[in-house]
Amino acid sequence: MLVSAFADGTNIADRGLLFKYETTILPTGRAVASRVPYLYHADMVGWNDPVGFLHGLSAHERRTVGKLGVETVGELLMILPRRYDDYSNLLSISELSVQEPVTIRATVGELKRIPVRKRGFTMIQGRVSDESDLPAGRQGSLRVTWFNQPWLIKTLKPGDDIFLSGVVTERPRFGRVMMNPLWEPATEDAITAGHLAPVYPLTTGVTQKTLRKIMKSAIDDLDRLEDSIPDNIRSRVDIPDLNSSIRFVHRPASEEEAEQGRRRLAFGELFVYQLALHGARKDADTAGAPAIRFDEPFAKSFVEHLPFQLTDDQKRAVWASVKDMTEPRPMRRLLQGDVGAGKTAVGMMLSALVFRAGASAAFMAPTDLLAKQHAATFERFLSPFHVTVMLLTSKSRWVTEGKKTHELTPAEAKDRIAKGRVVLVGTHALIERGQSPPDLALAIVDEQHRFGVAQREALLVSSREDGLVPHLLSMTATPIPRSLAMTLFGDLNVSVLRQKPKGRQPVATIILAGEADREAAYAKIRSESAAGHGAFIVCPLIDPSDTLGARSVESETRRLAAGPLHGLKIGTVHGNMTADKRDEAMRAFADGKINVLVATTVVEVGVDVPRATVMLVEGAERFGLAQLHQLRGRVGRARYPSTCYLAVSEGVTATARLTILEETNDGFRIAEEDLKHRGSGNLLGTEQSGRALFHAARPDDIELMVAARDASFEILERDPALSSHPSLATGVERIRKTAHRE
Repeated sequence: MLVSAFADGTNIADRGLLFKYETTILPTGRAVASRVPYLYHADMVGWNDPVGFLHGLSAHERRTVGKLGVETVGELLMILPRRYDDYSNLLSISELSVQEPVTIRATVGELKRIPVRKRGFTMIQGRVSDESDLPAGRQGSLRVTWFNQPWLIKTLKPGDDIFLSGVVTERPRFGRVMMNPLWEPATEDAITAGHLAPVYPLTTGVTQKTLRKIMKSAIDDLDRLEDSIPDNIRSRVDIPDLNSSIRFVHRPASEEEAEQGRRRLAFGELFVYQLALHGARKDADTAGAPAIRFDEPFAKSFVEHLPFQLTDDQKRAVWASVKDMTEPRPMRRLLQGDVGAGKTAVGMMLSALVFRAGASAAFMAPTDLLAKQHAATFERFLSPFHVTVMLLTSKSRWVTEGKKTHELTPAEAKDRIAKGRVVLVGTHALIERGQSPPDLALAIVDEQHRFGVAQREALLVSSREDGLVPHLLSMTATPIPRSLAMTLFGDLNVSVLRQKPKGRQPVATIILAGEADREAAYAKIRSESAAGHGAFIVCPLIDPSDTLGARSVESETRRLAAGPLHGLKIGTVHGNMTADKRDEAMRAFADGKINVLVATTVVEVGVDVPRATVMLVEGAERFGLAQLHQLRGRVGRARYPSTCYLAVSEGVTATARLTILEETNDGFRIAEEDLKHRGSGNLLGTEQSGRALFHAARPDDIELMVAARDASFEILERDPALSSHPSLATGVERIRKTAHRE
């Protein structure tokens, strides 16, 4: 029974909401009816409509949508496939080959639940048959097995006609068998059978079958979309319209069609990104920047009193930045420095020069712990030159003026910032309203990819009350291939630090295969620990239940403590710990209270630990080359010889990709190789407020990046305010207003 109107007389068609009555049978046998609201939309759904407007979803499917963390139909459809399984090859059972994705149409025969000893594990086994052309008219028969799907016993009945899609394997005892096949009723509107089936990234409690059904409903319900990219640009780039692209990506007829759809979505992301970037740059240039007077005698004295010698690359980066900052146009410079190349020293010297000129500088680190470490370094080197250094994080506030250091209350910190002329060190919270000095002339963002590349302009456009825009130095240790830097960061001037400071030794890298090889690494860890040094062990997972076949922090910590590293003090760090607990563990490791730190990749950017001389990465084949290079950069940060071991999982033999890490410590060469193999780390996976900025674009989309950059110049030249392109303007505003939170 369904109601047709609300109590106030409003018709359901006007309110877009419907009530239905659900009947529940209690254990006593009594039936209880309850009125349940559900969303209803009479017409096709739009891109920005709530996902609740989708038609035909079961209660289970609606719960699944809730687990995906999406609110609109558009957000749902931008969950893009990672790859496609080709089940378009419909064969009879007699024609099947092993180890190839296939689809068969068959009749269910026997189906039974097989007892297993493992608790919480179920196995359903049975046979299916078809009218294969066999001698004497015999039917083709195939064994099928499903794991952890106990409901199939009640769902599938003997005689049911179904499609089965999967891979057939040959078992010595049982012959041919199809393990965990996808199945659907043999109807014309089958989602997987006979198609190129998308394989989506999944979250806990979501299956491919359910997500494919939801996506099909979304595509069937989707109203025609207005394409924000002008026809002439689409034609020039040779990409389909938006409506076609959505269907091509989620329901492709071929892999070529799927790639066409992805290219259109990727271009759209890159195009809006470039519009936001160049629009913000134009705003900044129009506003102007404070011109910083260069004090040459002070600069020479500062360099002479450093306890280390600047490399030629560091000197060139400082001088290029100094020349930029003397102009009334905002500096926008990207400082790329390989691991241990001395980026912080460049930022420190520029901050001192800005202070000397009578203004403030802010140095922003990605974590509280790293900010504290940088602040201590700045204070040590800058206080002899009477530079005021201040630390501001969520829990720590102090200032060093002259040679005296004072702890500050929040109110005192705010008052000191308001006075200006200070070198402020902290996290990105520094750029929030009221947290940056009124005379901020230079903002330095360390590990800038952690903040979101699309924000770097918008964050600082309105930082000063006088309307001037601070100069910006973005620093990254993530090696960026030149081709990618020229397109993705084309609006920035780029300085590169390739040389290592004098005394730094290259990290020796060794690939391990099997437990026998690992013993050499454990022996090294024991000997280095006895010498007072430390070791990192990085695991792909936090706990063993995450997936099968990979070592986890929790299980590996227990195994090492009871076995090969028994007697050593072992700590853990992973993303499920609170920030305070992570900082506490990292500090204990840095202070030598812990010999070995077992961690996930949260240590990729962390506190500097000069005493660490060994890095062991488990499941190394799971990581990109650039990320592995970043991880091994956690060791070799002092004059001690250091070693990085890359352990591949049991049974994995594809180590050819990793050998380049044995051959070279040149991060830029590694980045170029990574770009060829699998894309460059997370360069395009920039997240803002937990939302990924790029879903479809990949690091090797150089051609699309160049096209997007050129098209953005073309549009902005004719229409700077994007008044004739409201959809583009909305996308640009979303990017520029998005704020990252730690």
